[in-house]
Amino acid sequence: MKKSEFFMDLCFIRQSAADASGQTFAQIIDDQLKGLFPKHAKWTMEDKQEDGLDYVIAEVTGTGAWEKEEELLADLEERAAHHFWDWLQGYRLEFEVKEHAECSHCGKTNVKAGVS
Repeated sequence: MKKSEFFMDLCFIRQSAADASGQTFAQIIDDQLKGLFPKHAKWTMEDKQEDGLDYVIAEVTGTGAWEKEEELLADLEERAAHHFWDWLQGYRLEFEVKEHAECSHCGKTNVKAGVS
């Protein structure tokens, strides 16, 4: 069974505006990330307002069943709300596939790094 680990930095920018829901831009991005990564991921965010713009930088780390970076990105493309893409101004992605092999003697799972 293969499992991937990913580390993603996301930069979101929008024009400052009062949100109808009363949420801050950081809260809206947090909700988006909760929907995209409901399990096996965590993130930290930094937000600021400057020159009429709202900025959010999110650092996301997690695991998933993707075997390639392209699969992770395609999954995000398919499931993310359109505002996610409107606001996303840049990203950096590090991706590593781990292969799990079960030990025939003890039944424990050993993790081997690398792409097969």
